[in-house]
Amino acid sequence: MASSKAAGTAALLLLLLAAAIAAPAEASKKTAYWDSVPGGSKMRPAADDAASTCVGSLLALSPCLPFFRDAGTSSAPEGCCEGLRGIVDADQAVCLCHIINHTLQRAIGVDIPVDRAFDLIGGVCGIALAPPQDFADACASNRAAVPPLYTCPAPSA
Repeated sequence: MASSKAAGTAALLLLLLAAAIAAPAEASKKTAYWDSVPGGSKMRPAADDAASTCVGSLLALSPCLPFFRDAGTSSAPEGCCEGLRGIVDADQAVCLCHIINHTLQRAIGVDIPVDRAFDLIGGVCGIALAPPQDFADACASNRAAVPPLYTCPAPSA
């Protein structure tokens, strides 16, 4: 289990490194769509989003990995809720779409059940976002407004 945790953490760190050296991509700023979703104003990308990817924001979820791995866990690990709250407070909740769309799960190889993610966000951490179905629908129907998880650096000449 320790090696699985280390592998998940290592994968997140590699994604962060890739994002740090990547050329910034132009992020979509379709805020009107997110504002039309109930509670969606917390989901839209920040107008002054300096980072054009979500990997840096989602790295704050590293402490939450044990919660996702163990269905018997009913409390958030230390630092988990703070990380989630930081994502929402920084207007990066739209990056949580990478959990809903399973992009993060595929990238790091750690199963992140969507129902557990919603339980963690609202039930365990008490963070107010759009209702789960509205959030999931917004993520699915407007993928172009979700910044990429990471971008690959341009090949050197």
